Amino acid sequence: MRKPLKFFDIAAGRAFTTAEYRVVEVEIRFPHGVERRPMAVAVSPYTGHLCYSFAPRRSEIKAAPLTTYFKE
Repeated sequence: MRKPLKFFDIAAGRAFTTAEYRVVEVEIRFPHGVERRPMAVAVSPYTGHLCYSFAPRRSEIKAAPLTTYFKE
């Protein structure tokens, strides 16, 4: 069973929590390149619009230390 996530419907001005969502990858463009991030998408029960939320990080993927990103 999926973990329920919280979404916010801007058109209705209300938040809702649901476990019925799908995870998609979204490309975010930065001046230094493109980054892909997982986002959860759910249909709002108030307006029927698609609402996005940051998908939770998978526990099996460990975070890298900050020293990885700094060049010495």
